[in-house]
Amino acid sequence: MKNKYIFGAAVLIVIIAAAALFLSQNKTGNQEPQTSSESTDVLESGTQPEETVETTELAAVGGYAGGGTANRDYNGKTFVHLVVAQLPDPASGKFYEGWLVKKQPTLTFISTGKLEKEGGDDFVLLFTSETDYSDYNDVVITEETENLGLDGKPETHVLEGTFTN
Repeated sequence: MKNKYIFGAAVLIVIIAAAALFLSQNKTGNQEPQTSSESTDVLESGTQPEETVETTELAAVGGYAGGGTANRDYNGKTFVHLVVAQLPDPASGKFYEGWLVKKQPTLTFISTGKLEKEGGDDFVLLFTSETDYSDYNDVVITEETENLGLDGKPETHVLEGTFTN
């Protein structure tokens, strides 16, 4: 079951990264169409593009139950981060929020947004940015107070994982 989620998440990241790249190349609408010589060269040489999607497992902490996976990829233009977590519904008045954390040289963290319930016990978060956050190796999912919203202050840790480059 976990392998199905990991594979699905990796495929989704590749699709989203390709769409983001396509949209970023065609923002102005008056650019010349891109040629496909680079892709043709790859096909002719028989080699595949380097796989850059990184995956880590998320484990429950602090007495919470659940788990999940986090993926990340940076294609030189767009950073894509996907979390698929299996969690119980948050307590009344609470929601789940994702964070990317960099511990060195000083502790720095950014909110990647609110996890959305996808059915059953699945919660999903998709974060994209033009900033490369590949040096933020830790992923944290927190339970946050709804009336405080996305206030940039992490509350109770629920899941944690680390990318190991």
